[in-house]
Amino acid sequence: MMNRFWLTIPFLMILVLGACIEDFEFEGISVREGVVVEGYITNQSYNDLLALSVPTRYFTLKLSNVGDLENVRNRPVLGAKIELHQDDGVVYDYAEMGDGEYGLFYEDFKADIGRGYHLEITLPDGKKVISEIETLEKEMEMGAFSLVEGTKLNYENIRGEVSIVEQEGIDFYVTTLDNELTEPVYYKWDMVITWVYNAALAEDNNPLKYCWASSRYFFKEYQLLEDRDGGIAKELFFLETQGSRFNHGYSVLIRQTVMNSGYYTFWKEVEKQLNQSELFATPPYNIESNLSSDEIDVFGFFGVVNEEFGRWYFDEKEISNYGGWVNDERCAFGPPYPPWCFDCTTLAYEDSPVSSTMPDWWDPIYFRKNP
Repeated sequence: MMNRFWLTIPFLMILVLGACIEDFEFEGISVREGVVVEGYITNQSYNDLLALSVPTRYFTLKLSNVGDLENVRNRPVLGAKIELHQDDGVVYDYAEMGDGEYGLFYEDFKADIGRGYHLEITLPDGKKVISEIETLEKEMEMGAFSLVEGTKLNYENIRGEVSIVEQEGIDFYVTTLDNELTEPVYYKWDMVITWVYNAALAEDNNPLKYCWASSRYFFKEYQLLEDRDGGIAKELFFLETQGSRFNHGYSVLIRQTVMNSGYYTFWKEVEKQLNQSELFATPPYNIESNLSSDEIDVFGFFGVVNEEFGRWYFDEKEISNYGGWVNDERCAFGPPYPPWCFDCTTLAYEDSPVSSTMPDWWDPIYFRKNP
């Protein structure tokens, strides 16, 4: 039933909106005292992304200290020297950005197929950390998207009363391409949603009436798949089709990364230990890593991956169980009104950039002002 897949982006990047740091923190997972390294590079440079309908970014790396087995917030490492070495002898320097983040500010730099890369990190106290040589092994385009309408049971808490409700919605799938290789293909997908918010009590000609807001926290952080043959329909998320968020426009940016078995194992172990934490278990701290030091324990992973983006727009005409236009209740029942009823830029989540300017990549046909 769905024919509008918008797979117009042939290659691509990792995660999303501005930040180029992996979406994993060691908070909540017990680890020994040591240093955490989080970073990656891909086959897409800053300039490559500039030519595509996705947010641009530079490659970044994050350094933080963790201590003992207590769940203490990671402490940023300041003043480190970080170098990225290619196997042809070329060295790229990371520039310190603050708060433990370091960036590769080279607009044309990207990982090339078959070339080896490794990190050399000198911590402020002189201790050394080195990564294994990582290679971009393969390219894999993104497959087709598809939808299946259905229902999902969910818990709802209304004034302290918890009940199980049945939600109408769609299961969203991506089907992997045929795998003609002798080895499995290791996939990771993550999603960012963007929707149009209407400040319902603002005048129609008010430039702060409509805003585009984004977030990566509405779905599971990521989905993983080890694919030996291809042709697998992998469910990425379930989307409830009733709510005011769909009134004026809604889009999901899907990022696909293809990685080697070591990086895939790292993410599987992260997923497993986070799930254990949710069950109040004490997880171990032997997560796969390709980083080492003779002087300090090192956690994390330096990844070299192929990535691709696809964008999907919610189209109410293609979804039979769409719940229809829903008024924002916070602006409907009288004063005192929250500020976002008059100024859409005040609708801010911790992770959600909000802009009253339509993004360059947004297709105007998916912006509507009226039912």
